[in-house]
Amino acid sequence: MKLSQIAKITNAKAKIKEDCFINKFIIDSRDVNIGDFFVPLKGSKLDGHQFIEDAFKKGACGSFSSKNINLANVLFVNDTLNALTEVARYKKNLIKTKIAITGTAGKTTTKELLAFSLGKFYEIYFTKGNFNNQIGLPLTLANVNKNYEYGIFELGASRKGDIKYLSKILEQDISIITNVGFGHIAGYKNFKELLMEKLSIIEPSKTVIVNEKLKNYVINKEILTFGYSQFVDAKVLESKLEENGTYGKIKINNKIFEIFFPFFNLKIIENSCVVFLIFKILGIDFNKLPEIFREFKPPKGRGNIEKLGNLSIIDDTYNANPNSVKNAIDTLNKLKGRKILILGDMLELGEYSKEKHEEIGKFILKSNIDKIYLYGEEVKHTYEILKNKKNVKLIDKVKIFEELKKLKESYFVLIKGSRSMKMEEIIEYLKGEKSP
Repeated sequence: MKLSQIAKITNAKAKIKEDCFINKFIIDSRDVNIGDFFVPLKGSKLDGHQFIEDAFKKGACGSFSSKNINLANVLFVNDTLNALTEVARYKKNLIKTKIAITGTAGKTTTKELLAFSLGKFYEIYFTKGNFNNQIGLPLTLANVNKNYEYGIFELGASRKGDIKYLSKILEQDISIITNVGFGHIAGYKNFKELLMEKLSIIEPSKTVIVNEKLKNYVINKEILTFGYSQFVDAKVLESKLEENGTYGKIKINNKIFEIFFPFFNLKIIENSCVVFLIFKILGIDFNKLPEIFREFKPPKGRGNIEKLGNLSIIDDTYNANPNSVKNAIDTLNKLKGRKILILGDMLELGEYSKEKHEEIGKFILKSNIDKIYLYGEEVKHTYEILKNKKNVKLIDKVKIFEELKKLKESYFVLIKGSRSMKMEEIIEYLKGEKSP
C-alpha cells in the first residue's frame, strides 16, 4: 500500500514528497523501522504527536497527524485512531473468512490453539498477543499485507459497547464465545450488561459457536454448541491430568477422539471443542487434530510449566478473574504431589471484588493445596476466609520468593494474578533474572 492510497482511504490532506510503499503501521515510535508508517495516538500521559519527528528520523516513510506540523509525507486527519480504523476496514477485505473470539476466560489460549491447528493446513492471519481492543484490532487489521483464506481475531471488552464496536469494524463470518464470567465487570452496571456485551459479538456473524450455557441467547443464526450435556455438537466425555499433561475425550459427529496436551490445564479439553467445531464448519478433516494438539504450547504466562530445581512452576501470571482462578485451582488440586498456590489480586471487579475474593477463599477451603501465599490488597478478603489455616500467608512477592527458596521438597507451584500485579516477578526472582 502506497502513501497516496492511505490518503485516499482516510480523506487526508496530504503533503506527499515521496509516494513510498508502506511496510508496517506502528503506534510506538521506538519500534519504527525504515518504510514504516507512524500512527501517533494521544494517551492519558503522552501524546504520540510529539514523537513524529523521531519516527521520521528512524526511517518512517509517513505519518498521520491531527495537528499542524511542517513535515513532508504527513497525512493530516481529524482523528488519528479513526484514520487507522478506516485503513483497517479497507484491509480486512484481504481476508476471505474472518473468525472472532471472545469470552471471560480461555479466549487467548483458544485463539492460539485454533491458529496453531488451522495453520497446519493454511497460511492464516491472527491477532498476536492480546491486541484485542479499540487500538489493537485496527492495528492488527491495518497490517494485513496480502490475501488470506482465514483470519482469527480476539475481541476484548472492558466497558459497554466495546464488542459491538469491534465487530462493526471486523464484520466477522464466524463468532465464538468461550464463556461469560465476572472478568472486567467494573466497566458494567451489572452482570447482565456484561453478558449482553459479550453476546453482541454474534450480530454480524453467519455462524456462532457458544458454550452450551449460552445457546438460548442465540436466535436467527446457525449455532453450534460445546460442553458436557447430551445435546451439544462437541461433547467433553472425559478430562483428567496425567503425569506429563492433560488427557481428554471428545465426541463429535458420533465419533470419539482421544486428545492430549503437554501441559496441565483441564479447561483446555473444553476449549479444544471449539477447534473441532471450526474444522467442521470449514469442511476440514479433523482426524489429524489429536496429533496436532500434542505439539501445542500455550502462550507465555498462560499455564506454561517450567522446572526450576525442586519446583515445577505453572506460570499462569498473565491475568486473573474468578472463572480463570477457579479453573487453575481445580487443575492444581488434581495434580499428584505437593502443591503451592500463589495468588495475587483479581482486579477490575468493581463492587463485586470483596464478594468474589471471598468466594475464591471458600473455593480454596475445599482444596488439598499444601501452602497458600497471597499478595495484594483485594486478596485480603480471601485471607479473611482462610486465616485460621496454618498453611496460609499474606505477604509480599519478595517474601514469597524467600519462602520458596527455603523449600527442599518437590512442589508444583501455581502462580496467578491480574496483569498489573506483575506476579511473573516471582519467577524472575527464582531464575535470577531480576533482583528481589
